[in-house]
Amino acid sequence: MKRPDEMVVGSGAPLVLVHGLAGSWRWWSPLLERLGRVRRVHAIDLPRRRGTVPAAELTAWLDRTLQDQELDRVDLAGHSLGGLVAAELAALRPERVRSLALVAPAGIPCGRSVLRRSLPLTETLFDLRRSLPLVVSDALRAGPLGLAHGIAYVSSRDLRSQLHDVQAPTLLLWGERDRLVPLWVAEEWQRLVPHARLELLSCGHVPMLEQPAAVADHLVAFLGEELSDDGGNGRRAGEVHGVRLAGDDDQPAVG
Repeated sequence: MKRPDEMVVGSGAPLVLVHGLAGSWRWWSPLLERLGRVRRVHAIDLPRRRGTVPAAELTAWLDRTLQDQELDRVDLAGHSLGGLVAAELAALRPERVRSLALVAPAGIPCGRSVLRRSLPLTETLFDLRRSLPLVVSDALRAGPLGLAHGIAYVSSRDLRSQLHDVQAPTLLLWGERDRLVPLWVAEEWQRLVPHARLELLSCGHVPMLEQPAAVADHLVAFLGEELSDDGGNGRRAGEVHGVRLAGDDDQPAVG
């Protein structure tokens, strides 16, 4: 049964989409028609009303939601905060996640305080200027207190000790100009998730709104692959199409 806080399109095996901080299922809307041709897509809204579900309990909330929907085994995709939630669920409940796609996920701290995120956030909003009415509308629904709590959570939550438990084949999608989650974090995700591969896109932190066709192409190709048992891709950690990413020497100072 369709919930009032989700959009369901298409038919076939279930694909669940989880949005990021201060977003909604609408952030996935440019991809839904394409994805609906290959999967039954459930684009869900994370709870955002203050006090309903604390950020630290969102993974348990998603697990319950999938159970309520009788979605026992799914392809799961998440962006930013939604990527954190999706990755944690895949680590804790590997039997529930057939494949995992993470778009600029939170979950590995990049060493920036909430204050130091202000300028990158402003620059990210400029990247999203064509979608600004949608972004602002969803931010207003989240409210300033909800935003503040969410930013504090994604700035500090660290999944690194859990990521080796992710068994699902994993696609990492990252914008080359992501100002909120820098590329060295992408390298760390690829190193820690056992069966992960990394693809870079010519955009910032919200590829679904900035490069929707490219994101849809990557997701459809990933979902259609014959995923081997070992998930190996022949790429060394820290490389994308043979190009070396920034390593620890390029990490920003903590503070």
